[in-house]
Amino acid sequence: MNDFSHALKGMLLAAFGFSLFSMGDVFSKYIADEGYTPVQIGFWASTFALIGFLSIAPEVGGLKQAFQSKHKKLHFVRGLLGMCVFFFVINGFVKLGMAMTYTLLFAGPFIAALLSVVILKERFGVHRWVSIAVGFIGVLVVLRPGSSPVDIAALGMLLAAFFHASSSIIIRKIGNNDPIIAFAIFNAMTSFVFFGIINYVQGGFDKLPDIPHLTFFASVMFFHIGGTFAVTRAFNQTETALVAPVHYIQLLWGILFGYVLFDTAIDLWTGVGAAIIVLSGIYMIWREKVKNAELNRGTTALGGMD
Repeated sequence: MNDFSHALKGMLLAAFGFSLFSMGDVFSKYIADEGYTPVQIGFWASTFALIGFLSIAPEVGGLKQAFQSKHKKLHFVRGLLGMCVFFFVINGFVKLGMAMTYTLLFAGPFIAALLSVVILKERFGVHRWVSIAVGFIGVLVVLRPGSSPVDIAALGMLLAAFFHASSSIIIRKIGNNDPIIAFAIFNAMTSFVFFGIINYVQGGFDKLPDIPHLTFFASVMFFHIGGTFAVTRAFNQTETALVAPVHYIQLLWGILFGYVLFDTAIDLWTGVGAAIIVLSGIYMIWREKVKNAELNRGTTALGGMD
């Protein structure tokens, strides 16, 4: 399998995983609109996720192997980052809608690319640097700083994008030696414990969810477990800068679900900014294909240009 075929496989796997996340997010958005706070949603979703991961652990490496990981601290940090991302995303769904929430979260892939240069010492050429710069321009178009007050929820989503990017770098640092269940179980345990503590302090257990709502939390778990395994594997086996931009597929789902299920349409500037972000991600992927085609023809790449 050549390098591009390997990269394409990783990107398709990531696209499948992110699509599953979007389907789970529909249930999160619905339950948030029913009046549950992000902390309550985080606790109950992580509870069902923990149950789900524990039930399938024997089939995907076993808990013993997961807890024998040499990267427990990194898994714990990633769990905290994932918990923060979940909180900001749910808050964004309520205050910004699914499409704009996803659009701002899409700054994550470009942040991840920058972090991969600093932390993983990956080398980019001019084309990738241009696509990263254009991606951030797209974020500015969405936010339009100076033309109107920037929503606090939008700033929270930019912070979530940074946390999401940092999480993807941690996955790369951990590498392929740890079983997938290790990535999942530490994340679920961290969210369960910390969301549980915060929920207790805030009095979130005073009224427990009814049975219909518990089925929605279980549905979030079902789709997020599938997404977790697919996306984690994609990041493990493929370069961060290639897999991360595939996140944009969630924008398509966000626009569709927001309009059809929640009667929420995106405004012109959000659409323009989202298009810029998506096109810059596609360009980054296309350049990888071109680079590999040139290498396969025996063309010499000078100066690290891709």
